[in-house]
Amino acid sequence: MNAKEIVDLVLREAKRFNVDDAASLASTSDEDMIRFSNNSVTIVKSLSNTVVYVYVATEKRRMLGETSNPTPEGIAKFVESLVKSCRANPPSEDYTPLPKGPFKYSAVPNYDKKMENPEILVELAGEAIDNALSAGAKRVAGSLTAYVDELTMASTGGVEASERGTSILINVRAFADSNASGHGLSCASSLADFDARAAGIIAGEYAKKALNPSTLPEGKYDVIMSPSVAADIFQHVGWAASAFSVESGYSFLADLLGKKVSVENLSIDDVGVVQRGIGGRSFDDEGVPTGRTSIINRGDLKNYLHNSTTARKVFAKTTGNAGLIDPHPWNLEVAAGDSSVEEMIKAVKHGVFVTNNWYTRFQDPRSGAYSTVPRDAAFSIENGAIKNPISSIRISDSIPRQLNNIAAIGKERKWIKWWEVNVPTLSPAVLVKDIPITKAVS
Repeated sequence: MNAKEIVDLVLREAKRFNVDDAASLASTSDEDMIRFSNNSVTIVKSLSNTVVYVYVATEKRRMLGETSNPTPEGIAKFVESLVKSCRANPPSEDYTPLPKGPFKYSAVPNYDKKMENPEILVELAGEAIDNALSAGAKRVAGSLTAYVDELTMASTGGVEASERGTSILINVRAFADSNASGHGLSCASSLADFDARAAGIIAGEYAKKALNPSTLPEGKYDVIMSPSVAADIFQHVGWAASAFSVESGYSFLADLLGKKVSVENLSIDDVGVVQRGIGGRSFDDEGVPTGRTSIINRGDLKNYLHNSTTARKVFAKTTGNAGLIDPHPWNLEVAAGDSSVEEMIKAVKHGVFVTNNWYTRFQDPRSGAYSTVPRDAAFSIENGAIKNPISSIRISDSIPRQLNNIAAIGKERKWIKWWEVNVPTLSPAVLVKDIPITKAVS
């Protein structure tokens, strides 16, 4: 069965049980992956996967499930089981009928037909490896993944929608020595906007500059975050803006709507589809058209992200960010500033430049307290100049404090998405004052 046949069958099966509401999304993904290590491609594989998401509601009871068995028999059994489980639940005070369609979708998802041909991927991986080695690396590892995705949905609210999208991502980790590494990445929806060469060069140059790192005394430092690191922070602003996160007590933006939450020159929007961006959706899981929603505008918290259920509770309108249960961001755009990284470095008397990080973990989501470990190249800054590479440090801070202590925002922005940043984010570099840095325990 194709995707439309799948979602239509789900609705027919749901209607047999006289449910009040039903929605189905069929997601098909063709994934081509290249892995490389020790300067050579080691794994090439292709995967195809279809997942069917089903939502049913009856007598104010709700249930959401998914299946990877999209056969007629499998779908029939799955829907029957889901409806039975739904009716066993207590009624929900949160129940809201699905929006009534049909809708018009003006956004056009990013799609590059050239990505249907995976043969070029090995060549692109080799290009990243060669350029990392030329830039100073001795050993290169990483992965390159390309996706061709199709999403089709239908609902008892009269919604019918379908779209296709493509994306390609590369992560390059280069080593000039066992303790001197650099990271480079590129992500895009088209081959024209993808740059494996630059990802390799950046990784190799950082690895070379990271040779012979020294330790750093614990204390507070002015920290320049590269776009990769800043995007990791900004993506959590997007998640904290979800009305579901606010209601659940997991948001550091709770009770702050209309109030100042950052420096005045910071603005962050959620956007369903950004042309020449990465990923995105023209319709949400309720079939509502996605669009642009201002989260922070010149320092003020303007909106939470809503689906129909969360919006009804506060007498608002959905922002087109459903998740049927929890609304969430699609793509985040951080407004550009007016500083270059070089100007930020010159403005710092006692600080650190962090190019990459991982293992960002929250000690208290409600307050935004977190820690993260700078990985790969990091550098101390003294009196407006890079002093030397450093290693084995940890950042422990809170996102609200950082948002209110941004001293500069970069004028150049980069799309970031990788395993530490799962919300595609168009992010500049930022300079944040007085960040506590401690020694990382290995």
